Amino acid sequence: MTTQPTGPGDDPDDLDRAFGPDTASVTRPPVARRVRSGSVIALAAAVTGVVLVLVLSTIIGSIQNGVGGIFPQPDAALDRLRTLATDVDGVASVQDGATEKRSFASWDVSAVVVADGGLSHGEQTDLVRALSAAVAAADGNGVRVGVEARFDGLRVGVSNDAATSVRRLDLARTVGTIGGVVGVSCSWGPDGPSDEPADQRVVVLTVGRGVALAAIVDVATDRTHRVFPGATIGSARPS
Repeated sequence: MTTQPTGPGDDPDDLDRAFGPDTASVTRPPVARRVRSGSVIALAAAVTGVVLVLVLSTIIGSIQNGVGGIFPQPDAALDRLRTLATDVDGVASVQDGATEKRSFASWDVSAVVVADGGLSHGEQTDLVRALSAAVAAADGNGVRVGVEARFDGLRVGVSNDAATSVRRLDLARTVGTIGGVVGVSCSWGPDGPSDEPADQRVVVLTVGRGVALAAIVDVATDRTHRVFPGATIGSARPS
């Protein structure tokens, strides 16, 4: 007695027509082939991981090169500044290197550069320009660099802007010619290196008192505001 298909899909030929004659079973690949495939996948994953590590290391290394970025390295910037400034003609010494954190990813780097005594005005100007180039080379995102250059009785702030730095030097000389003034500091305020006119700060050293001091400060204020409008002017007695 022959059994007849009882409904749709019960006929084996239906499955053959729908899915092909080889759907009854799937042949598994040999063990050796599976092992080779797994090894290739594992090796590819390992190579990808190594490449990712190298790429990330390169990116982080480029960020942490001492010129700032997401992870600033102010100590590296200070070391570079010392090296570059020491090589400038007319520099006697580089002193008082310091770093100061301003925010999560912002640092100020500073140093005092003492110039050789007896430099001519031209040599002083050349030295300031060279120091400005050194500051620019050490400066960068996340790290601001500033230098105080000392020429006998003058103290001049040197930033990465050579033209503004030279104007500070020229202004310090001009203010230094005022009667009763024995020294001048021409730099920026407590917020750190800045080339904005209103952020500049001039301090005259004088033994003058009373009316004489007021007259000195008035003249210094007038000369300063001609160069840096809005700058702050103060006075101090020599130590």
